[in-house]
Amino acid sequence: MTAKFATNEGLTKLLESLARDRQLYGPAEVGEEFRMKPVTPDEVCLGPARTVEPLKSFFFPVRETLGDIFARGSEPTVTPRAIVGVKACDLRSLRVLDYVFLEGDYEDPYYWAHRDSTFLVSADCSTAKDVCFCTHLGAKPYSEEGFDLNISEVEGGFVIEAGSEAGSEFLSREGGTLPDVAEAHLKDRDARRSEVFEQVTRQVQDAGLGRSESARDNYRKAVSSPLWEKHAEACVECGACNFICPTCHCFLLLDLESKGQFQRFKNWDSCQYGSFVRVAGGATPRPRRADRLRNRFEKKFDFFVDRIDSYACVGCGRCIEACAGNIDIREVLGDLANA
Repeated sequence: MTAKFATNEGLTKLLESLARDRQLYGPAEVGEEFRMKPVTPDEVCLGPARTVEPLKSFFFPVRETLGDIFARGSEPTVTPRAIVGVKACDLRSLRVLDYVFLEGDYEDPYYWAHRDSTFLVSADCSTAKDVCFCTHLGAKPYSEEGFDLNISEVEGGFVIEAGSEAGSEFLSREGGTLPDVAEAHLKDRDARRSEVFEQVTRQVQDAGLGRSESARDNYRKAVSSPLWEKHAEACVECGACNFICPTCHCFLLLDLESKGQFQRFKNWDSCQYGSFVRVAGGATPRPRRADRLRNRFEKKFDFFVDRIDSYACVGCGRCIEACAGNIDIREVLGDLANA
């Protein structure tokens, strides 16, 4: 582990170095929430917990122009950037997105261009939102991998840890004058991490959730359960759960004509829409809302366990906040366990 200790001034200087040839993004307080915004080094706020929007929007935009559909060899254009204050749940979501867009038969050049041009600076959660349940899924509210640099606030400053070759090179080059991290700093960091971990764990227990190791088995035994109809009654098919989820990745390609020019776009799509898998003849394999809700849970807790040995849910709780029908994923998981 390459780790340094930085005061507020030292951290600002590191961020100034990052911003020399990159656009800097970080959490900014908007009302009672935090949103990712373009920031200057002295404006950077690490944020207490994850932001409203998922990290995926930086790599997989809501709508992305793929160019003139008659042009050949059009290349994605990207601006180098550094995203500061990324939380562990969003970092974990990239494991799913990387599998989908980079590890199949076809590599998405647009996704890769965004991914390759981004320097990720994660930060420990200093508190939990009341909808967080990451520990139920075997995760932690701090990052252990997937980052270039990680920042942990401690007494008097920050522990700066490198987690990639790019991060190590940057920290050695730009943070060479910073002191090495002391044992006392690491103990302080670990104590703060344990406090937030326990906070999330208490929330998980209060929500009536047990251990998550059997989530796939719970789903499989409840495939034909009436609980899907029960929860789907509240669904209004708005797609908010998909759009706010950091791992949901379904999209459609759309060709539009304007003034004789034809362009192709990639748009987010939602598996909760009635039209999602409808074919040209009008037939659909999932005609009911209950079918579509069940499919969402199948992908999260069964399909991706087989593919990458990981749930495609990171426990961020964003879908709980966004759902117009007040469907709580924790309640569904609890019903699955008791089905």
